[in-house]
Amino acid sequence: MKTEDGRLKLTFSQTIDHYFIVVFLLIVPGLTVHNIYKIYVTHTYEGVRSAGELLATSVPFFILAIAFIFIQKNGLKFQVIKTRYTDEEFQEAVKRTIADLKWQVEHNEKDFFRAYRRWDWAASWGEMITIVKEKDQLFINSICDPNKPSSVTSWGWNKKNIEVFRNNLTHVVNGQREHPTQA
Repeated sequence: MKTEDGRLKLTFSQTIDHYFIVVFLLIVPGLTVHNIYKIYVTHTYEGVRSAGELLATSVPFFILAIAFIFIQKNGLKFQVIKTRYTDEEFQEAVKRTIADLKWQVEHNEKDFFRAYRRWDWAASWGEMITIVKEKDQLFINSICDPNKPSSVTSWGWNKKNIEVFRNNLTHVVNGQREHPTQA
């Protein structure tokens, strides 16, 4: 669901998958620390690079890992849609978005909605869309599906999932009864 700081709450395994790029990028700095330990502590290093060269090689990976920590953490933030809506209007917006984006609904409860967009040849492995419903506002998030192989980019699908749903909800709430793509 949603954490106190307005982020999507993931299971332990989903969190590992979501942040896997960080772990991957830290392999080179980890090996560098191991080799520097061998150089200065055990004196068993048999490589050809100096400690300075090893550090210089690992710094870009370390910087990228730190950047991806912030990128991935930011991806868990919910966007807020402030609007008055009825349950019927919400369901109609969901129905239109399913028609547009082929969402597959997992949960559709009074205060919680979750759907997945499956993988296709033109995009990511798929996305997980989460909506938390509260009075006069919705909290929506779309991330690369953390139940699938790790993916760093959704190729714009996370943004599209949110925009299409937001547009459909706006059209429904404003009384546009026909689906815009069908008009």
